[in-house]
Amino acid sequence: MLLQILKSKIQQLVVTESSLEYPGSISLPKALIEAAGIKHFELVYVNNKTNGNRIITYAVQNKSEDEVTVNGAASKLFNKGDIIHVLSFAYFDQNEADEHQPTIVIADHSNRVIETKVYEFF
Repeated sequence: MLLQILKSKIQQLVVTESSLEYPGSISLPKALIEAAGIKHFELVYVNNKTNGNRIITYAVQNKSEDEVTVNGAASKLFNKGDIIHVLSFAYFDQNEADEHQPTIVIADHSNRVIETKVYEFF
């Protein structure tokens, strides 16, 4: 049996733009994508800490070092200045799940990586 487990989480991102005309996705800076181990077009969950909205979309890399853009229909749920978290998940068998430790990436108010750590269990 495979279990879907948190692979990585990027915390405290600030939405810099919401673009209704772009066809879907969330665009993130390369440094954040690489730190979290997220692949281009990978499915991600996006939680809006500001208003509680949650979406499932896919991640793409943008050319900016600090822009985070929510695109397409989701732009109606996410506004410039909202604080969000981006989560990626992966499937693990029972043994892998017992050993897996998710990567946590913490961003500053400019959407730059300030810390990468392994999730600490209580």
